[in-house]
Amino acid sequence: MSAAGARPKSGEGVGALGLALALAVLAAVGLAWWRDRSRAFETPVWDATRLVPLAPATASEMGERWVVAVNLRCPHCQAHLRALAHRIEPRAHPPSLAALVVDEPARPARAELGVPLRGGVWWDSAQVWRDSWGRRVYGETFRFDAAGRLLSSTPAGTLPDSAVRLP
Repeated sequence: MSAAGARPKSGEGVGALGLALALAVLAAVGLAWWRDRSRAFETPVWDATRLVPLAPATASEMGERWVVAVNLRCPHCQAHLRALAHRIEPRAHPPSLAALVVDEPARPARAELGVPLRGGVWWDSAQVWRDSWGRRVYGETFRFDAAGRLLSSTPAGTLPDSAVRLP
């Protein structure tokens, strides 16, 4: 048989199949990402009626509320919440720090996160954070004014009202 008519070796066929499968998976992930990002999401607004309180707020609603998206299985976002609480504690008028427990299908049995949270602990039972606001990053901090309007959002490890990184 000539070289032009030779059958491919079985290893070449498996390699081609693997490459085709990898490209198909990449295309599927890209399509899913594009579809998710092309959706119009609502601007986050603090509306306690859309959430389930797990621990009551102890602060008056006169000032800012800082809300940290926390997954109970994520040590990184919980560490950010604790660092943020310790960082704002000495302030004369600290914002009301709250935790928004996200991506928990059942009501969490505990609301204790290791620091006092004047803004309370809230469970996002309706997936508002993910499905309505379009958020995906645990530890993200949202600053809301007294009327519930979003002032800013910052990633974990950043103090919301400055560019200072937390330890």
